[in-house]
Amino acid sequence: MKENQLLRINQAAASYFKQAEAAPQPHHFDDWLESMNGPMQNYFRRQGFEASKDVLDFRRFVAEQNGQGLKEYMRRHLSGRDYEAWLQQNS
Repeated sequence: MKENQLLRINQAAASYFKQAEAAPQPHHFDDWLESMNGPMQNYFRRQGFEASKDVLDFRRFVAEQNGQGLKEYMRRHLSGRDYEAWLQQNS
């Protein structure tokens, strides 16, 4: 993967996690915790909402709950070639 392609992919991914649909609200926290196994659930429960709201997995969970899946977002925001490269790196 070329450096400029990696930069475009990273920019698209960063914009996904910064979008309003990915901004966690307190009511998302319990739903996210319920989606986890015991040790992870216990860890983040102890951390609490404020300490967890910038965790990328939580932000992706919220975005997907709000109808904004990562694959679809990346497909819409990358060229076909960049999207295929991103898929290969994430499969």
